[in-house]
Amino acid sequence: MEISGLGLLLGFALVVATIWLGINRWNIKLDSNWPLIYYALLVVFANSYPNLLNPYVLYMSVVCGLFLRFEFLNERIIFFIRLIEIGCFVYIGYILGKTVLHWVSH
Repeated sequence: MEISGLGLLLGFALVVATIWLGINRWNIKLDSNWPLIYYALLVVFANSYPNLLNPYVLYMSVVCGLFLRFEFLNERIIFFIRLIEIGCFVYIGYILGKTVLHWVSH
């Protein structure tokens, strides 16, 4: 897979943003727009480099982020959706981190 400098920079930024968002998702407000910006960049990156991320996991995390942003749910459902989203962050962070390290070493 051919990688450009911009792709490497965006991949590294997404790894950092994934870690930051995964740690701070419990503390930031539900109506914050930062997760939506992150998801927009992540979808653009995933479409630029197909077969890198599992699309089911990617779009499940996007749906969880949209539910948390635009729905008024009770606390138990919010907790369950956040757990699913954190699991998706772990997968996405692992795959992106491994890929960026692979690109840097080559």
